[in-house]
Amino acid sequence: MNQQSVMDGADGLAGSRTCSGPCRILAAGFGATTLMWLVSYLAILVPGAVVGEVLFGLAILALVGGGVVAGRRDEGLPGDVGSAVRGVLVGVVSALLNLLLVASLLQSDIAGGGGWVIGILIGCVVAGAVGGVIGANIRPWRTDGNWLSVFCWVTTALTLFMIVTGGIVTGFQAGLAVPDWPNSYGHNMLLYPLSEMVADLDGGVFYEHAHRLTGMFVGLTAIPFCLVLWTGSVRRWVAVLGTFVLALVVLQGVLGGLRVTGWFTMSQDAADLAPSTILAVVHGVLAQLILAMMAVAAAATSTPWRRAPARLGDGRVSVDRRLAVALVICLIVQLILGAAYRHMITAGGVDAKGASHALMAHIGMAVVVTILALFVGLRGAVVPGRDVIFRWLGRCVLVTVGLQVLLGIGGLAAVLVRPELGTTADVPVVEVLVTSAHQANGAVLLAASVVLMVWYWRASDA
Repeated sequence: MNQQSVMDGADGLAGSRTCSGPCRILAAGFGATTLMWLVSYLAILVPGAVVGEVLFGLAILALVGGGVVAGRRDEGLPGDVGSAVRGVLVGVVSALLNLLLVASLLQSDIAGGGGWVIGILIGCVVAGAVGGVIGANIRPWRTDGNWLSVFCWVTTALTLFMIVTGGIVTGFQAGLAVPDWPNSYGHNMLLYPLSEMVADLDGGVFYEHAHRLTGMFVGLTAIPFCLVLWTGSVRRWVAVLGTFVLALVVLQGVLGGLRVTGWFTMSQDAADLAPSTILAVVHGVLAQLILAMMAVAAAATSTPWRRAPARLGDGRVSVDRRLAVALVICLIVQLILGAAYRHMITAGGVDAKGASHALMAHIGMAVVVTILALFVGLRGAVVPGRDVIFRWLGRCVLVTVGLQVLLGIGGLAAVLVRPELGTTADVPVVEVLVTSAHQANGAVLLAASVVLMVWYWRASDA
């Protein structure tokens, strides 16, 4: 380990602590809101008085938990503002983000929509403040104050949630349930009435519009993600990566809209629209690439990365790097083939032109990916003398590739045995669950493989 590496690591840790306070608020606020959205999404999918009340309670607890995270003191590190104040700030962040959802109450058939909006926003602030007070009275935790990396991981988790909602849209064949963009049935997207959104799950409007709102949530999160990387990291390439991610998130939103309309138009008339399967494939692939880049930023801002290059033990970095790069390339090709097949059968059924070729190529590439992943994962997990980060990432690759094979077999079987579909309601729920899990797990596998690859790149500097 050279002296310059140590100095860079120390400077990086100091940079992360510079924005520790704001990043803690952002991590707690965005993290709690992500959990609230996830719980709300499930509450609509699984209706019922008891279930709804339980999930509503979990949403409140998520925000209180965010206040606790913000209010709890760091052992051995100076504080910035009072714990209750940090909790209030978490509530404010969550309230502003929840406007993406609750603003729709203003034009909903639900009585007292405006009152609901004000009540929900005030409730967010109160719940955050309560959490902050609780956190202040809990034993301080041991931490180095690197909340920058925590916020980056929160952003990554939110993006994975968006990918899941997108997979459910594709699974239920609801990608064109809302015919216009950037409006939703002529309404401003944020003001599309909640009552209409949830009125008929069989029509697919909820799945599509919820995915749009989640995409907007990711877009808003990408802005502070980019800013904190510039203010909290001394490594220029990480900050540039954050800017690149922000640009891609914006592009991703535009691609998602043009996938529905074909070009820029506010019309809802089918004669003026040209939905694009190609853009749907690009949209799906780009989402997973963005997730992988966010995971890289989170890893590169972590304390282990900043302290010193990791040890490879008895491993040879040249071999590991080549294998890791090959795995990432094959995974991207596999991702493109899988996205192409899934959108082909969504648009034209299992007998769609070219679908069988895409499927055979996807299966063939799956064999190559599995073999490569086993080599990469095993070398990372079992080579003696390696730092724990390689062992954990190696195990993650092994577990996710094994799960991916099982989910792929299950998803293929579910798609091939089902009858021809008429509406969204005809799609078996089991099929949607398996295929969406296959897509999401594939995204995790790609992200873990990319992170392992850049860790090998980091180790080469030792």
